Amino acid sequence: MQKRFIFHSTVVVSLFLSWITWQVMHGTEPIIDQWSSRFVNQWTGTTFFSIFRWITELGSGSFITPFILIVALLYLLWTKKWFASIWIVAGSFLGYRLNGWIKLIAQRERPSILEEAEGVGFSFPSGHAMGAMITYGLLIYFVSKEVKQASLKLVIQLIGVILILMIGLSRYVINVHYLSDVLAGFGFGYLFIVGWIIVYNIVSKKSFG
Repeated sequence: MQKRFIFHSTVVVSLFLSWITWQVMHGTEPIIDQWSSRFVNQWTGTTFFSIFRWITELGSGSFITPFILIVALLYLLWTKKWFASIWIVAGSFLGYRLNGWIKLIAQRERPSILEEAEGVGFSFPSGHAMGAMITYGLLIYFVSKEVKQASLKLVIQLIGVILILMIGLSRYVINVHYLSDVLAGFGFGYLFIVGWIIVYNIVSKKSFG
């Protein structure tokens, strides 16, 4: 059941990314951006904007870098699984690098610039959305494997998913990304996680199995 869901979701995400990336690279404004762009200006200077301006920092490189190193170390001390700890850190860092490569290919301009929120450079896909999906997604996966209590595992997963969604949404709210950038960031991040975990399971079984 789980493998079937992952397969089907991967196909759906891949099709969506192919469609949205083709539009962006051919200079066509996605329908979702035509619909959503009208709302962002009304939030500037509001409490709503300020809240998401804070949330967006949880997906910034300056926060993620020390955070993932510390959490991976704590995970290592907790589980004694050094290979998994390294895999978490490597996945997080490689994910950000991959995002930069995709941006260089797409070369989409941002809706606005906000340097203090890392809102500079190319726009597609959102690095915060993709990075949050990869970093927090990997933590959800590896930590959930160690937690035996079903209710606690569910709480961890729900909190992680909400955090990922809020970080991605924050980039749209503070108007440094189009909504399609955010969705694409989630999509690329999800595909990366699926592939990264598959490779981990293969390598760990052969090396430590």
